[in-house]
Amino acid sequence: MAVVADNGLTDGMSRTVVQNLKTLYMDLLRPIELESSFGHFNDAVLTVSELEARPQVLLIGQYSTGKTSLIKWVTGINSAFFDIRPQPSTDKFMAVVHGDEEKVINGDAATCLPKLPYSGLSRFGSSFLSKFQVLVEDADILKQITFMDTPGVLSGDKQRISRGYDFMKVCRWLASRSDLILLLFDAHKLDISDEFKEVIESIKGDGDKCRCVLNKADEIDGENLVKVYGALMWNLGKILQTPEVARMYVGSFWDEDYKCKDLERLLNQDRKDLVQELKDLPRNVCVRRVNEVVARARAVKVHLALCCALRARLPSLGWCGRRQRRQRWLTEHLPEVYAEVMKEYEFAAGDMPALEHFKERLRGFKDFRSFQRSCRSQQETLNKLIHHEIPRLMALVGGVSASDLGHKANGTCAISSHDFAPEGGEEISFWIRDWLLSTVRESGLNGKGRGEPGRGWCCWLLVILLLVVFAAVLAVFASPEVRVAVEQKLGRTSLSWLRGLHVPNLPWLQEVTDEL
Repeated sequence: MAVVADNGLTDGMSRTVVQNLKTLYMDLLRPIELESSFGHFNDAVLTVSELEARPQVLLIGQYSTGKTSLIKWVTGINSAFFDIRPQPSTDKFMAVVHGDEEKVINGDAATCLPKLPYSGLSRFGSSFLSKFQVLVEDADILKQITFMDTPGVLSGDKQRISRGYDFMKVCRWLASRSDLILLLFDAHKLDISDEFKEVIESIKGDGDKCRCVLNKADEIDGENLVKVYGALMWNLGKILQTPEVARMYVGSFWDEDYKCKDLERLLNQDRKDLVQELKDLPRNVCVRRVNEVVARARAVKVHLALCCALRARLPSLGWCGRRQRRQRWLTEHLPEVYAEVMKEYEFAAGDMPALEHFKERLRGFKDFRSFQRSCRSQQETLNKLIHHEIPRLMALVGGVSASDLGHKANGTCAISSHDFAPEGGEEISFWIRDWLLSTVRESGLNGKGRGEPGRGWCCWLLVILLLVVFAAVLAVFASPEVRVAVEQKLGRTSLSWLRGLHVPNLPWLQEVTDEL
């Protein structure tokens, strides 16, 4: 059974949203990721081909669960490159994409094609690329969807050692860039191997895209199928550790007749539901792309705050290995940094990266001085992207009606936010206050740096020096010569904004402004 594609699914509006999203990511988010070394701690930066790629369906399962058979059934392709046997047969990652004629592209060449979103797979080395292929087929459904077949997962450590690459990391990279993940299970083999369990646990972050498929269900009668279904749900619940397990499709996904027809109606309905979800992928691709970019922008905000906090806690002078010792101390006391960043920036615990993973990547980072001292401008850029640019983009495809409370009532007087805006002098006073508070906060005098080595007299000396300079400036402005110069050159209009400062130590200022 071949799924007929709907050519109207990716309409002009979806293309417009994806193109605008690509511009926002490349201009605003991607430079911040590169500058803050975000790729060292998380996924690498996205490419243009990944943002513009067709929706991808990733199939993961143990050997002989019917992954390749399902692709053959959905696409209607009867190719000699599909090796379908009862024993383990597939040892390669195979992407099935659309093209004018059938051909196979090997991994090294596939990563160099700009039309394919697989350039990032080159990071896993030549040992993996020798096990990666792209199968080009002319099928209608492939104009809208791309399929990724994976090797069957076996049990035992010998399988992992003999691969020559990290199978779990490859699956996690593919899962983060897929729009739907199908976990296939054989109705006759419910045992989950250790490697398959690790793969499922590694893609927990993409759990909303996971669906379970219980294949070959027609070979079991109705009574035993219910028991098999319950046992599989129980095993998955222990692995995922969630109160609600992903959607389960029960059926036999090939063109053969059912052997047991006890639950034929149920099996047919689940087959239809799976086909319908595949058809809906292109229609919702722009919304998923926006969701991924927003989630990535929030992760970058947290990453920036952590990096700036670590950089601010380094000593000014790194004599005799002092800076290296501080870096090791900060790495071991990372929970304290987490707590302070969460309190200062009001981040939720779920927004923070996994502690052990971040600590492991931090140990491999050579010098914390490459982190930025201040991330205020980058945070403002990310807030603009999340709160202004993305909502403006989502308004094109949101499809949500507005509340009547947002409409202006006739005959009423609207109050503008400018009515409550501070005057010029008050705004400058607020700016000076914020600057002083930020200076004290960054210098460690607010008590947040207690207990850490290297914070103390140097910070006090810096703040005292700033106060001395500020006092000197006040003394200069209080001299008669400066007062006469200000009276002659500034005039009444130029001095009006100084009244808002309300500085008690400058009584001559009020006299000058009154005389003018």
